[in-house]
Amino acid sequence: MLLNKGNKGRAAAADDAPRMQMAAIAQKIGLPEERVAQIAQMIRQNGMADAQMGAMMGMALSKGVQPQEIFSMLTSLGVSASQVIRVMHAQGVMDDEEAERRLADERAAAERRAAAEAKQGRKNFCKKAAIIVFWLVVWEIADRIADNRLILAGPLRTLEALSEQVVQLDFWVICGASFGRITLGFLLSFVVGFLVALAACRVRLVRDFVDPIMSLLRTIPVVSFIIMLLIWVGNQALTVFLAFFIVLPIIYTNMVTGFESVDRQMLEMARVYGLSRWRTFLYVYRPAFMPFLMSSAKLSLGMSWKSGIMAEVLATPKPSIGKEMSTARTFLDTPDLFAWTVVVMVLSAVFEKLFMEVLKLANRPLGGLIGKKGRGDE
Repeated sequence: MLLNKGNKGRAAAADDAPRMQMAAIAQKIGLPEERVAQIAQMIRQNGMADAQMGAMMGMALSKGVQPQEIFSMLTSLGVSASQVIRVMHAQGVMDDEEAERRLADERAAAERRAAAEAKQGRKNFCKKAAIIVFWLVVWEIADRIADNRLILAGPLRTLEALSEQVVQLDFWVICGASFGRITLGFLLSFVVGFLVALAACRVRLVRDFVDPIMSLLRTIPVVSFIIMLLIWVGNQALTVFLAFFIVLPIIYTNMVTGFESVDRQMLEMARVYGLSRWRTFLYVYRPAFMPFLMSSAKLSLGMSWKSGIMAEVLATPKPSIGKEMSTARTFLDTPDLFAWTVVVMVLSAVFEKLFMEVLKLANRPLGGLIGKKGRGDE
């Protein structure tokens, strides 16, 4: 076949194939360099279907591009070496023996990378663990030096207070109540901020009315929000509304920026190829706004928990973590205060981890769906 056995001795592992610059790829296939860069971005974000890759190979071969150059071009654009090998074999560009050898090389290279990454991961874990232990020791030493539980509670005293709280029957009810209020406020602001930003980018009049409100929400002090909401909604619903109003401007502003960052040429390409609105949203808008959405969500998650717990401390709804922290403050029970602070940190970290994983799933490549006819395209 075109990739003959004489190349075997010279070929490196599939993933280690030489890379080509965008300018060289553009010259080889006869497209502008900017368009090649756009294609590379789309491939890295959404992947590439085998049928599309086969068509690209046929076009390149018809222009006299050698199979090894095609391999280098596709891997340089972000396609995995194993997928390139599979498609080249299916297209008859690579024979069985060559494909098997290259796939074996790719598997060996992947195993070496996995081993190196695992080793580096263990090193990073040990380093982080050592740093955490160091600061825990410093914290405990400071507690021993102060020797005053009204001023400071070290990790041992905090752990003791936390263990006493965990075994109480209402502990999980208190945690669940605060978790539910703050989560509800955040999710409401997330959904509303996304939809309002989408409407503002599509209808200029909507943006003209909404932008001043968002600017106002960003400038109002949190304490003012708490006082006004206490009057309007009472102490039980305060946490939900405060988390909502604190997070909403962050989500809205970042999503407007994300929608505005969409490449107009990519929108024109989607229109030319007849993509439905839904597929245009998935393959053009989604890759543009997802980095902004994930960044704003990560920032907003921390803000929602800080503001939510602050609201609970001042409004003391029942049951709530904020009420327990307020009680600990009243009785100068520093170990309990530290213990509930640790609980807030754990709950916040767990929710952030879960929510960011959901966003990562929403940001996963969907290139395998390109070419499959859906209802939106009928």
